[in-house]
Amino acid sequence: MKITKISAALGVATALGVAALPLASYAANTATTSISVLIDETLSITATATETATVTNNAAVNETMKPVVTVITNHSSGYVVSAKTTHTGGPALKTTGGASIPAASPATGTSAWAIKGGALSAYTPLATSDTTVLSSGNPTAATGVATTFTIGVTAASNQAAGTYTGTITWSVATQ
Repeated sequence: MKITKISAALGVATALGVAALPLASYAANTATTSISVLIDETLSITATATETATVTNNAAVNETMKPVVTVITNHSSGYVVSAKTTHTGGPALKTTGGASIPAASPATGTSAWAIKGGALSAYTPLATSDTTVLSSGNPTAATGVATTFTIGVTAASNQAAGTYTGTITWSVATQ
């Protein structure tokens, strides 16, 4: 009977002790949430829409046309900008009557046009295929990187009067 009273007393004491413990000490449950954020790659290019110059025959290189090309990218390996002529008849500037100014290094006494700036330290004639004109191994700021190019044009003494037109197409790709 003594054992029964001791067992009963221990049972009550144990029950009261367990009841007195905070719930967190024996009922802890946890959950986790994994998060993943995808930031889309940004790559864009803009350029001055129109450049115009008045060139005098047999004069020094006219450098008044200065298109600005702006690149925006968050790509970690940077970007490459290419340029090419995409007007009808190849890389020469042309009039509606068929006269042309060839893509070549401009110099006094010759008829020629070319660009410099960016990666091009000297006048470089553009072709109908891409020419790399600028590159960077880094992403740009959110506002982009603006680069000014210079289009140099000369006209020989016998270059026909008229309005000569052409198109430069700028493109950008990641490195």
